[in-house]
Amino acid sequence: KGGVGKSTIAANLAYELAQMGGRIGLIDVDVYGPSLPVLVKPDDPAVRKSTLGSGMVKPIEHEGVKMMSLGFVSPTSGVPGSGPGSSAAVMRGPMAGRVVTQLLKGTEWGDLDVLILDMPPGTGDVQLTICQDLELSGAVAVTTPSKLAATDAAKGIAMFTSLGVPTVAVVENMSYFDCEGGNRHYPFGKSIKESSKLLQEADSQIQKSRIFQLPISCRTNEANDEGSPLCLSRPLEASEELSVFSNLSYTVAKYLLLLQHGRSDESASPSSEESMVQLDGQNFDIASLHMAVCDPSETFTIRLFSDSGAAEAIIPGEKLRNWHPKLGHAIDQDNDSADEIEKKDSVVITKTVGFGNQHDHHHARSRLFPCKIEKKGRYGYSVEWGDQATIIYSMYSIAKAAGATTALK
Repeated sequence: KGGVGKSTIAANLAYELAQMGGRIGLIDVDVYGPSLPVLVKPDDPAVRKSTLGSGMVKPIEHEGVKMMSLGFVSPTSGVPGSGPGSSAAVMRGPMAGRVVTQLLKGTEWGDLDVLILDMPPGTGDVQLTICQDLELSGAVAVTTPSKLAATDAAKGIAMFTSLGVPTVAVVENMSYFDCEGGNRHYPFGKSIKESSKLLQEADSQIQKSRIFQLPISCRTNEANDEGSPLCLSRPLEASEELSVFSNLSYTVAKYLLLLQHGRSDESASPSSEESMVQLDGQNFDIASLHMAVCDPSETFTIRLFSDSGAAEAIIPGEKLRNWHPKLGHAIDQDNDSADEIEKKDSVVITKTVGFGNQHDHHHARSRLFPCKIEKKGRYGYSVEWGDQATIIYSMYSIAKAAGATTALK
């Protein structure tokens, strides 16, 4: 939710990971209200052109962290909301998505260990664009203890889970404060760490050890106002807050290190209950799925990989076209139209799509090819069919179309 401290957490996580020795990048993708230029005040805030090509820029580097934000971009760029002290960024969702893509892919990041994305509130176009354009390693959810904020955080976690992005940790910001009398007070209500109901809403698989509570802190606020995040300025009196950020950073770093070497951290939230499938008697993580199109045979080749082996299967093009893009079953050709599927199941479909009920099956099938496919992050693949209809299929749906079943735990 807006105002819970996402940007504060992102900036401090970046500098704490840098303190651990990481090569860290931080990008502010909240194009409607960029916060990074307020939280971090670099000595040289100028964005300069890169030598890599036209349209490429160099990130600003400050105290070992590379960063980029629409708020740093020159106000003469023509992009609404660009530049320091600019007016409100008024743009529709598709334009916001294009601006985010340009910030991400038009920046010469160089060699990084971790790139942290400071997301805008909600579950809109920007989040969907990022999840489909990038293979995100994980997400850190930020909330306050209030039910209103925690409910929105749960929706965000559910969105990332549906797109194949696991939630690594939850930060409960502004959780409590200690008064001069030594008593601890919870002005925003009972902690989600102690409330099984709210924890269940967020993600039943997130362990309590992965929920980090930060106090209401004048020291954190002062650091923000001074443009030097707490984990960069490191005041002695902020030992409690710095300890929480240290534990959070260790958790994130451990998860990413295991992921890099093909191992999983069992205490992290799994992507979904359907993250494992079985094909030819072997279990596979659907994140390992690769798909290729063969236009002459009008088929798709599916390959799944694991540490112990691999499997391959062929999907006829006509079968995939008449396959539910999200749920992984054949479409009811008599009752399910494309519009109804899109409304019921949040499937991304562009152009009018016809499913089944073709009078001339050979003619209908030939219209589907040649095809173009594109991987969409960890979620799945988009297929641009020969008749110019584009459908985004989830990894799970593709695996089911190839004959895979849900793996038994």
